[in-house]
Formats: sequence, C-alpha cells, structure tokens
Amino acid sequence: MSNGSGSRFTRRLRSAVLLRIAVVGAAVLAVAACSQTIWDTNVRAVARPLASDTIPTQISSPVKVHLIDGSTVLFTEGAAVSHDRIVGPGVHYPLLSAVGAERFTLPMDSVVAVEAYQGKVLVAQSLLFTAAATAVMGFALAGLAVAIFGSCPTLYADDGTGLALQAEGFSYAIAPLMEHRDVDPLRVKVGADGVLRMELRNEALETHFINHIELLSVRHAPGQRVVPDQRGRPVTLDGFATVDRATDRSGRDIRRVLAQHDGELYSTPAKIVSNAKVGDLNDWIDLDVSGLPPGDSVAVLLRLRNSLLNTVLLYEGMLGGRDALDWLNTELQTISSTVDLARWYSSTMGMHATVEGVANGYARMGDVGPIAFRDVAIVLPRAAVDTATARIRLRFVADNWRIDEVRVAGRLDRPSVALLPVDSVIIPTPADGGPPVADTAAVRVLAEADDHYLETRPG
Repeated sequence: MSNGSGSRFTRRLRSAVLLRIAVVGAAVLAVAACSQTIWDTNVRAVARPLASDTIPTQISSPVKVHLIDGSTVLFTEGAAVSHDRIVGPGVHYPLLSAVGAERFTLPMDSVVAVEAYQGKVLVAQSLLFTAAATAVMGFALAGLAVAIFGSCPTLYADDGTGLALQAEGFSYAIAPLMEHRDVDPLRVKVGADGVLRMELRNEALETHFINHIELLSVRHAPGQRVVPDQRGRPVTLDGFATVDRATDRSGRDIRRVLAQHDGELYSTPAKIVSNAKVGDLNDWIDLDVSGLPPGDSVAVLLRLRNSLLNTVLLYEGMLGGRDALDWLNTELQTISSTVDLARWYSSTMGMHATVEGVANGYARMGDVGPIAFRDVAIVLPRAAVDTATARIRLRFVADNWRIDEVRVAGRLDRPSVALLPVDSVIIPTPADGGPPVADTAAVRVLAEADDHYLETRPG
C-alpha cells in the first residue's frame, strides 16, 4: 500500500464526513437510528449494490457471513456481493457445529451480518483496569444496533449497588498495527473473600482479539483522586484549585454545568455545530483557575465520554465504501496507510489542551468511546513555577464530547503501582448450554502482552 493510497483515505474521509459534522449534533437521534442498518445512505459500512447494478462488488479478503438461523458461512477467498445475493467458494457451519459443508450462493434475505475475517494479529506494545485489544468490526446488514458501540469490549463490576458498567475498551484498533492499551479507573466493591469479580462482555456485532488484561492497584491518601493521565499512566491528584471562569466558544458561562459529577453534561451548542466546516471544526472551553498550591504542573481532571460523532466518522468515512473490507484487511496492514490515518486522527480528533503563556504547554488525549464515562487527567506545565493561577484551553471537534465534570488539580504524584494478574476466567454461558465453566487456557493467554490472543465473537 503506497502513501498515495493512504492520502486517498484521508481525502475521502474529509470530503465525505467532515462536511457533514454540522448535521450530526442536530440529528444525533436520527444518526443512532440509521446506524442500525449499515447499508443505509446516511451511515454505512458497506454500500449494498443497487438492484440496477450489473457488476457485483468483489471482496477479495476473507469474510464471515452470519445468517438468520444463527449459522455462519466463511468465504476464505472472498466473495462477490450483489443486491440480492453473495456468491463465492464458502463453507457453511450450522449453529454450535464445527462441521462445515460447501456453500456457494447466499440469498441476501437470509443474511444478518457480514464480518471482516482477518488472520494472525501482530504483537504490539503492551484498568485502574488495563486491557490491550484489537477489534475486527462487524458489519450489520439487517437492522442490528452495532454502530453505537465502535471497537469496544465492555467491562462490568459491582460498584456497591450491583453490577454496573465500568468501562469500555474503546479504541480505533480495527487493524493489528493499531492495537494499543486502554486504562480505566474502576469504582468497584471487592467481595468479602477479597476477590474482585468483573464481567468482560462482547455486546456488539464484533470479533475481539484481547491480548492482555491486568489490574493496577494504587494506594493513596484519603481525598486524593487516582486516574490515568492522557498517556494511560496512573497519577494521584489533590490540591484542587478554584475555577473562576469556564466559557465555551460561544461565550456561554458553563462553570455550573462542569462543576460536579451530577449527570448534567456539556455538549457543543447547536449554533457552533451548524457552523462547523472544513478548516474550522472546533469548539473549545476556556478555564481560568486560581488558588493553585505551589508546584510546576497542573492536571485537568475530566469525567467525560464521546458523542456518536466518532462512530459516524468511523462508519461513514473509514468504512463508507464498497472497498471497506479489503481496505481493512490489506491497506491497514501496512505502515504507510496506518501512519496516514494516525496523523489525521492525532491532529483532528481527541481533546487538545494548552496553557496560556507556555511555549510547550500542550497535551492531547485520545477519544474514550461513546458508552462509558471515563475519569482521566491531562497533565500540563504551568506558565511559571509556583504561580497560583492558570488559563487553560480545551479544544476539540465540535460535538465530539459529552463532559460531566472538569476540575483542576495543583498537586500530582506518580504513585507506586502493584500489578494484579487475572486469576481465573469463567465462561458463564458455554456454547453447549451447560453450567459455567473455568477456562484455564484463557488465563494463560491473557497473562502477557505477546502474540497469543483471546478471541471473542458476537453472542
């Protein structure tokens, strides 16, 4: 894959998606509804050929097709997709069976979903729960609510009131070269036996390749907050300053909205969203703080999640053409294409933070996903050592975030971290319908960040 092809993707994403950002915020409910059918003119992963198309769409990479009856068909050499059928040398596997039979033609009215089927996943760098995973996206063809998830195994644990969503392993890791680690703080209650029990779920139409899972345990003083920073490194925070002013790009006073964790969320005003255009996509929040304790750094503590905008960008821009499956399986296996995508994402998406009066006072945090809120800190230098005030700007693509709380800490420390490996893995609902069963092989697979992966599939 050449650099020119990577640039083609960037141009396609910019022209096909960024010009539509203005309508996303105003029509987010409609976007969510449309995303249930990927073959839709608004939000799609694979463009279904029209009845009038005489030439089928040829997919040369391996694909997996899910049928209405729960069975699957593997086309290891690719397939031709037309409006009413999928044709190719395939093998049909009935539900809960490993014995297949040849199948060459599938009528489209029997198809539920099509999934890119990738081969070996490459080794990458190795919450607080921490997980390293690659997700191969599933493409819904008949009304499954998948696009609201993105690439995200979800994590549940007891927070003292019962089993609750704690985190999502969100990333754009849709190709092996894009695999990376997620770090999430947990609000959990340890059992009376001293065991922390969690549930890792595959709730969307995806296949996940999970490389490594472990817990990071940090001891801290009462009143301190422990969260990951923008690079996923644990940091303890206290010495919180007074936020004297908080305004968005339109000049609105949003200090009360951001003052505490209460479920009242900041989102970009409709006027800013409607005026967004290529070259001027951003909203921002300006913070004036005072009463910082002595020190040389500040940390902006955020509780936030993404809107569905990044999902729209993924499906409409990245997966919005007939070549989407081939592009995932071939072009994103090359360094040049992946670097091209990463450069665009790093310069455009995420949360960008700057401190007024500091030449190198810049930091960036990546997207965290649209399902679970994440507590995270962006660490920045001060304009001068021990200065008690700071002016901070948080810049981001309009309507890309839902922000529940913003605080600014003046004291931060890098704590000692104890690593707690996974002791046991239990499959609660085995495929044979039997009682829960221990999976010792999964424990071994998840123990190290290596070239061994735990693969989970939809359902």
